[in-house]
Amino acid sequence: MRSPDLWYPLGRVRGSIGQLLVQQGVISAGELSDALARQAGRHPVASELYALGHASERQLVGALSAQTGWPGIVLDESTIRLDVLEYVSLEWARIFSALVVYEDEHTLVVAAARPEDAIVPARELGQTRGKQVELRIALDITLARTVRVAFKRWRVGELFLVGPESQQPGLYLAQVYPEGGEQEEHRRAQRALAEDAARNIENTDDLPSEDLSLSSTTLTGDWQVNTDASASTAHGLDAIVEEKTLVIAGELDRGAEPEAHERTRALVVDPDPPGRIHLVAELERLGLECQAASSGVQAVDLMSQMYFDLVFADVATPELDGLRLCRAVKRSRRLARTRVIITTSVLDSGQVSDAVLQQHGADGYLEKPLDNRRLHRLLRELSHEGHADHEAILTDALGRYHQGDIEGAIHRLRTALDADPSSPKLHFMLANMLQRASRWGEAVDEYEAVVDLQPQYFPALTRLAYLYFRQGLHARAVETWRRALPVCDDPALRRNIELFMRKLVADMSKADAAG
Repeated sequence: MRSPDLWYPLGRVRGSIGQLLVQQGVISAGELSDALARQAGRHPVASELYALGHASERQLVGALSAQTGWPGIVLDESTIRLDVLEYVSLEWARIFSALVVYEDEHTLVVAAARPEDAIVPARELGQTRGKQVELRIALDITLARTVRVAFKRWRVGELFLVGPESQQPGLYLAQVYPEGGEQEEHRRAQRALAEDAARNIENTDDLPSEDLSLSSTTLTGDWQVNTDASASTAHGLDAIVEEKTLVIAGELDRGAEPEAHERTRALVVDPDPPGRIHLVAELERLGLECQAASSGVQAVDLMSQMYFDLVFADVATPELDGLRLCRAVKRSRRLARTRVIITTSVLDSGQVSDAVLQQHGADGYLEKPLDNRRLHRLLRELSHEGHADHEAILTDALGRYHQGDIEGAIHRLRTALDADPSSPKLHFMLANMLQRASRWGEAVDEYEAVVDLQPQYFPALTRLAYLYFRQGLHARAVETWRRALPVCDDPALRRNIELFMRKLVADMSKADAAG
């Protein structure tokens, strides 16, 4: 069951429906207090007001429409043709709190307690029928009753469901529309953002890239290899240094052959305890199995005992510095598939040039203090072998979803992320599935993971902003939309974001002044 706090998105906005009805003289302040006291998470306050008899369905739907900008439908005053239920199930209607109430040659009309939640399933239904979809907001409690009665009547062969307050002969939808005025533009903007946040992204070309390069400032460094032109090898290294490197590589090759292990295994070689602890903690948080060494000799000893997929080697490591250790690993037959990342504190040791990194065969480079985002990108960059598998995983998850197994799709993606937590594609698709399942808090977590890995990926930013907004986290929503604006390439959508942000900021300022 959905969290009661999130039954109605935009809690503070929709929570003011009762206050709006008090201002209009429809209900008294005491009646609103009565409804709030009885609510206890069972129904939205509007449905409690209806159940208590304090306001009519038409009055409440009118208030919902005015607050949200969605056109409304008064179900008890409508007459619905029941053959529109042929292409949906009772389970579909209950999951999405939605009901098809009208169909003609070109259009489907869907009543929904939360139209923003029903956008995706309603559009998918419209696509299968080759028709446009229009959404109408309905009162939660009367919609639930109408769904139950409509399917019961349809099963026994009845053709129409006549609302208990219907006074119109024949097929008729009793609809209400929000009034115009200065709020209408803001409502249109809100609907546009809700629809964009619910847009399906199923083409993998539209998903965030897995192949970001490292942050690419050209490095010119203090670290230069001490060479002697008369005695250098073809790689420009001193012959004596090269000979010692081959001796160390021989020690590494005497170790046990690589054994099967489930998790990626990393060795952190760093003489600085805080830096070593920080890197190990971050790698373990990402699901890697870690060992640590404070010296080059200790690192060689560990690598002789077990196989490591990744080695993070600091250039200032005593006894055997990170560059020489990297060179030895690259000379080792046994560790031929091990990736080595050179780390350095620029303040203490200076930068390492691209030429030196290439000369020693390094697979990556990180400067300290460690930037976690850059680390995540580097790990993703080094996992090309898994990228093709990601495409298969995404296809499998989408297939499960289209077969109606959304929980299976979510489980498939979570399992894949356990193995590779640094994939923005997998995080984004999982967030998308969780959003479709109305699991808002979990969807927020996954969109935040995408933004952490891909800070300029607009679809994740705008969806995250909208979910913040619908949870009442308006300051976070504004901050995230501000980050999204520079990477929004749709002028109309950019205008809607700017317009709605201004409205949110103004509302927050009023609330602060009143408080």
